[in-house]
Amino acid sequence: MNSIKNCHNCGSNNVKKESNSIIYGREYGNGKCYYCHDCKANVGTHDSGKPLGTLTTKDVQILRKACHDIFDRLWKYEKVKSRGNLYKLLAQKMTIPQNECHFGMFQRERCLQALETITQEKWWT
Repeated sequence: MNSIKNCHNCGSNNVKKESNSIIYGREYGNGKCYYCHDCKANVGTHDSGKPLGTLTTKDVQILRKACHDIFDRLWKYEKVKSRGNLYKLLAQKMTIPQNECHFGMFQRERCLQALETITQEKWWT
C-alpha cells in the first residue's frame, strides 16, 4: 500500500495526505499523515510517504498503541524472541495469515484479540 485513496473506516474518498498538524496542532515526526476529512480517521506515514497502516479513529489508535507497547517491550528490551518471530507466533495464535499480522493494519476486533493473546503470561512459548 503506497497511498490511501479511500477511508477504511467510513468509505469516503475525501482522504488527503496532509501535515499531521491537522491532528496535533503542530507537526510531529516527519510531519505527514493521511487524513479522512469526513470521519477524521488518520494514519501516519513513513519518511517515504508510505502509510504506516490503515486509517483509523482515535479509539483504535489507543488500542494499537497498547498492543505495540506490550509487544515491543518483549522483543526490544526483554529480548524473549526476535520481532519477526513474535509476529509469526502472534499470527499463529490469532489464526490469521502472517502477512496480515501487523498492529498498523488491525481494527478494533483484531486489536482486542491481540491484546487478549499478548497479555497472557509467556504467550510466545
